[in-house]
Amino acid sequence: MSTRAIPGLLQEIRRYGRFDVSACLNCGSCTIVCNLSTDAASFPRRPIRRALLGLKDSLRASLEPWLCHDCGDCSITCPRQAEPRESMMTLRRYLVAQYDVTGLASKILASTAGEIIALSVVGLFVFALVLFYHLVYKEIPMSVSEFVTTPLGLEHMFPTITYFTMVVFLIPLVLLTLNILRMHRWTMRSMESVKIPFRLYLSEARSLLLHAVSHQNIRKCLQEIHRRRWTKHWLLGLAVSLMLVIKFFFLDWFQTDEIYPLYHPQRWLGYLVAAILIYVPVDILIGRIKKQEEIYKFSEPSDVILPVMFLLVAVSGLAVHVFRYLEFALTAHLLYAVHLAIAVPLVLIELPFGKWSHVVYRPMALYFQAVKERALKEAGPVIAHELPEEGAAIGA
Repeated sequence: MSTRAIPGLLQEIRRYGRFDVSACLNCGSCTIVCNLSTDAASFPRRPIRRALLGLKDSLRASLEPWLCHDCGDCSITCPRQAEPRESMMTLRRYLVAQYDVTGLASKILASTAGEIIALSVVGLFVFALVLFYHLVYKEIPMSVSEFVTTPLGLEHMFPTITYFTMVVFLIPLVLLTLNILRMHRWTMRSMESVKIPFRLYLSEARSLLLHAVSHQNIRKCLQEIHRRRWTKHWLLGLAVSLMLVIKFFFLDWFQTDEIYPLYHPQRWLGYLVAAILIYVPVDILIGRIKKQEEIYKFSEPSDVILPVMFLLVAVSGLAVHVFRYLEFALTAHLLYAVHLAIAVPLVLIELPFGKWSHVVYRPMALYFQAVKERALKEAGPVIAHELPEEGAAIGA
């Protein structure tokens, strides 16, 4: 792989957040203190040096920014307050933009206005689409008076709402798949001297599932706060997973006008999801306001927008639930349109292009790293080090 230096790489990276290399002494304290850094995947020092030297191809091929779990132990240890944690966060945003085949991620992650505009445009379009469907497109269009007085049973929206839900989730799935293929191609390009058998991808698939479900590496961080942070990550993952299950398999629970009894599973699954989607984002936002912990010391707009979006999804969903049972028909209908106008941009914008994409890229990076290390181990001592020129250049 080429080790050609690219002038201006540092300025390009800084578009995505804080990246202070002038204070760095290159002492290696950040790497030494990190429990997740290894000889095979050394960070934060190595990717930061790659950026400093303009090694764009090498940086795009690196997985280290994703192997970092954003604990901040490195920043606490840094003798010059160079904030390596923030540098790693910025590199992750930069890499998301590099993977993205559409080019939209760079506009969203590097610009607060771009992110807000993208979310707003999609939200307004969805809101207008819901109104258009009810008042114009439906087989038997509703008049405005009917729209006001009809209860919020969704039987008149089936199967359209099912197809709409499938499309909403299919779009980011396709985009992320294309991006992951790009990520894989760049990552494995550094392994040209080692052939990776397909069986290794199969045998190491367990690491992908393990990290996607458990987030266990967070628990290796030194500070006690990360035990609680692991719990909140796991709860948030559970809430999103339950939300997906409901959307794809139990959406017909919402077809009828019937008021479900207290023991109905629809109610308790919904309450559980809502409780988690309120508690975790509120806890994150309070932490970012107080700034008492290292992980909340600095905040980019996207660090706030994502938890706010989750919170609004929960609150708007509960509002629909309450006004539906109070039989405020028009209010419930409009709030449901608002709920979709928040939830759909969260999936269509934040998941493939924004901060939420880490939920996909980090497990994939851990998976690719496991495959690479296994391939190098099987290749034996003949392969001393991949990219020796680069390793010598950055002091790896």
